[in-house]
Amino acid sequence: MKSMSVAALCLTLSAVLPATQTFARTGEESGKTAATAPAKAKVVELRLGGFGEDPKPQNPFGPSPMNFRARLKMLQQLAADPAVTGVVLKINGAPDFARSLDVLHEMRRVKAAGKKIACYLEMVDQRSLMFASLADVLAVPPSGAIMLEGLAAEVMYMKDLLEMMSVKVHVLHVGEFKTAYEELTKPGMTAEQRKTLESILDEQFKQMVATIAENRGMQTQAVESLFDKVFVQPDDAKAAGLISHVAYEDQFDAQCERLFGGPFDLDKKYGRTQGEDIEKMLENPFGVFQLIGKMMKPQDEDLPAAPRIAVIYATGAITSGKSQSGFDGEVSSMGSETIVAALEKARNDDWVKAVVLRVNSPGGSALASDMIWRAVERVREKKPIISSMGSVAASGGYWISMGCDRIMAQPSTITGSIGVVSMLPDLSGVMKRFGVKVEVVGKGPRVNDLAMMGTGPSEFLKNLITTSMQDTYQEFLTKAATGRKTTKESIDAIARGRVWTGREALDLNLVDRLGSFEDAIAWACELGGNLDPKTTAVVEYPNAPNFLEQFQDQMEEMTVAQIVVERGLIELGFGDLVAVARAWRNPTSTWSKDNVMALMPFTVSIR
Repeated sequence: MKSMSVAALCLTLSAVLPATQTFARTGEESGKTAATAPAKAKVVELRLGGFGEDPKPQNPFGPSPMNFRARLKMLQQLAADPAVTGVVLKINGAPDFARSLDVLHEMRRVKAAGKKIACYLEMVDQRSLMFASLADVLAVPPSGAIMLEGLAAEVMYMKDLLEMMSVKVHVLHVGEFKTAYEELTKPGMTAEQRKTLESILDEQFKQMVATIAENRGMQTQAVESLFDKVFVQPDDAKAAGLISHVAYEDQFDAQCERLFGGPFDLDKKYGRTQGEDIEKMLENPFGVFQLIGKMMKPQDEDLPAAPRIAVIYATGAITSGKSQSGFDGEVSSMGSETIVAALEKARNDDWVKAVVLRVNSPGGSALASDMIWRAVERVREKKPIISSMGSVAASGGYWISMGCDRIMAQPSTITGSIGVVSMLPDLSGVMKRFGVKVEVVGKGPRVNDLAMMGTGPSEFLKNLITTSMQDTYQEFLTKAATGRKTTKESIDAIARGRVWTGREALDLNLVDRLGSFEDAIAWACELGGNLDPKTTAVVEYPNAPNFLEQFQDQMEEMTVAQIVVERGLIELGFGDLVAVARAWRNPTSTWSKDNVMALMPFTVSIR
C-alpha cells in the first residue's frame, strides 16, 4: 500500500478535525460543568464612614484612602457593574445632612440597578437608619434597639461662669441675627438665635423622616409616631415596617444567602486602589529610590491633555495664610493663600473648562474671605465657576461663593449669615483679682487706648472696630447684590446675620438651584461647553501634600496636637471658649483688621 501524500494527509485532517475538535471540546466542557460547583454571586461589603472631602494624601506604603467624591464615584461604579449581585452595608458613622443626601442618591442608584442590599445592626441610631432603611434585609437582634431621639441643639451659656472668674468678653456685631459668641455674653438664648436654630432643625428633621419613610415604604406620620417611643424595640420596629427581620448575626447570614441566591463571595476591598507591595519593591537594590520618588511625586503630574473640570475644596474656618491639616489629610482651617493659589492654577490651565468651588465653611476672617472672593472673580473672567455648598457655607463661606456664576446648595445646607462680628476678651478683672498689675510703656498718640491687658478694651478701640465692621458689612452687601444681580436693599432685608437653610435660600434668591455635589459638576460640564459629565476628567485642588510635604509642614507648624485638642473642644460645644483662648494668646490680633469676622453666629453640635 502506497503511503499517503502530505497534501492528501492535510486535506483529510482538515475534513476530520473540525468535527472531532468540536466533539472533544464539548465533551470536556460538559465534564467540567458536571464536576464544578455553580459560580458564587459577587457581593460587595460597603462601609460608610470617613467622609472628609479634601483630596487625601497618597499612601506610598499601601492603599490610599478615599475622599468623599471618590466614595461617590465608587458607588456609581458599583451601580454599573454587572458582576455585582448585591451589597452588605456596614455603617461606621453618617455624614452631615447635606452630604447624606449625596450618598443616599448614589445608593438609590445602586438599588435601582437591581443590586440587593442587606444590613445588620445591633443598635440603630436615627442617622444610620437613613441609610440602613434602604436595605432589602435589615436585621436587628432581639436584644438590640432602634433609637429615635429627634434632633436637638444644646447650647451652653457661660456668662455667669465667666463673671465668677472675673472674665468679660466684649462682642461687637452688625446685624441683629449675628449672634456669634452670645453664649459668652448672654444669660440665655436670644429670640433670634432660637428662631434660626428652629428653622434648621425643622428642615433636617423633615428630611430625616421623609427619607426613612420613602426607603421603607411607610407614611411619614407613621415614622414620626415612632419618635414618641425614643427606644423602639425590634419586634415593634418589625411590626411597623421599620426593619425587615429580628435576627442574630448568624440568622442574618442565612437571610443574606437567600437574598443573594445562595452562597456568595464577599469583596471587602471593592473600588480601592491597591499600592505596590513595599517588600517586593525593596527587593530591588534601587527600590528605595523608587519609593522616595513616590513620596515626592506631585499628585497631578499625570493629567491627560483633554478638557476637564476643576474642583476646588474650600473647607474649614477661613484664615489668612496657608491651610492647615493633619497627617490624615483632614483640613482644620482654610487658608486664603492656599485657596487663591488653587483658583489661579485652575484659571491658568487652558484644559480646565469650568470650575466647581466646593464650600464647607462657617466663615472666618472677612479679609481672608475677600482675598478668595477676588480670586473667584478672576476665574470668572476666563471660565464659568459654580459654588457647590455642602453642609455649611455661611458668612465668609457665602462671601467666597457669591462671586460665582451659579450657586447650588442642598436643602439642609446652612448658608446666608451675611453680617460681621468681632470679639474682644477682657481679662483685666482676673489680673486684678490675682494681684497682677499691668503697666503700659509706648510711643504713639493712641497706645494707651489700644492696650487691653490691664484695663480691657477702651471705648476708642470698640468704636474703631465698630466703624471697620460697618464698612465691611456694606462691602458684603454690595458684593452680594452684584453677585445675585439685585439691590443692596434687597440683600440687607434678608441679611443682618440671619442664617438660612438651602431651601429657604433658594426662595430668597441667595442660591440658584438645589442639588448634589455631582449635580454641580454636571452643571459645570454644561456651562463649560456641554461636556459629558460621565467621561470628562475631574481634577481636584488644592493638591493633597505628598508624604514628604506633609512631614515638612507638620514639623514647621507643630500644631497637630493643638488641632486635635481644639477640634475636640469645639465638638463638645466649647467653640467660643476656644476662640477666646486663641484671641488671648495673641492680644494684638483681636483688634487687627483680620479679626473682623464674617463668621456663622453659633457653633453648636446638633444630635
